Amino acid sequence: PGSAAVGVLQQPRRGANAAGSSTALAAAAFGGGCAAALRAGAAVVGGGPRRRPLRAGGVGRRGRVALAAGSQGAGDVGVVFLSAGVGKRMGAGMPKQYVKLLGREIALHALEVFLDCDVKEVVIVCAEEFRSIFQDYLAKRGNVKPIIKYAVGGNERQDSVKNGLDKITAEFAAVHDCARPLVTKDEVERVIADARRHGAALLGVPTKATIKRADPGKDGEAMVADTPDRKLMWEAHTPQVVRCDLLREGFAHAAKNKLAVTDDVSLIEFLGKPVKLTAGEYTNMKVTTPEDLAVAEAILRSRGYEPPAAV
Repeated sequence: PGSAAVGVLQQPRRGANAAGSSTALAAAAFGGGCAAALRAGAAVVGGGPRRRPLRAGGVGRRGRVALAAGSQGAGDVGVVFLSAGVGKRMGAGMPKQYVKLLGREIALHALEVFLDCDVKEVVIVCAEEFRSIFQDYLAKRGNVKPIIKYAVGGNERQDSVKNGLDKITAEFAAVHDCARPLVTKDEVERVIADARRHGAALLGVPTKATIKRADPGKDGEAMVADTPDRKLMWEAHTPQVVRCDLLREGFAHAAKNKLAVTDDVSLIEFLGKPVKLTAGEYTNMKVTTPEDLAVAEAILRSRGYEPPAAV
């Protein structure tokens, strides 16, 4: 479900916590469709660690401590949290990231993961009209350790990333699409560790489907050009973590050469620098359609997530 970048890259050996550890629920969702995932959802636990159950108001056991003025985040990583997209495919009359997923906005599910990680700062890139959604949630949640900043979105994804990056002071930037609300803390920590070793890394999973490269035929009809080796194909996820000086160099190179990209590490690839593929979970899906929403609900319930009580 959803759109994804696919890279033709050599598949590294995967360990016990890699993409292959995803459960039958994820396999059903991405191999057998939404209905199969929903049937599996009640019985299995999705990839990655369980999230702490949250209760009324979404604050759980964290308490209702007010945001500390001038509080300082730790760590060498800043998060560029992308929440400026339009998301018309959801058909909800609002950007998809603000649709409720089990009582909480999709974007807030994603944000919660990073608030639980050891990051220095989070730059929320969003339209000003939706900024209050984050401000109200953070004030109610309390005990927010990272420094929270805001930036406006741009015309294209890479413009929004650049706007967020301009406010990052940490050594590394982790860019995350908030339409991926099911990423786990374990995934985030592993891709950050790989970026520290290699300078750039992204979460991804080996593609299950056979990919066809298309060329335009007569009257612009799509015709098969060739079939890449599936063993070398990966589906790109987020977060994508890059050393900030390297990412800024990539943006400068793209601007100079008028390059357009749809993900962040492509900027590093254009520089000829290495990018590490960190094996993630198939459950780290992009929620873009009503069908995706149903699958995401099943995965959250299987992890023991408790929706906030209705007010």
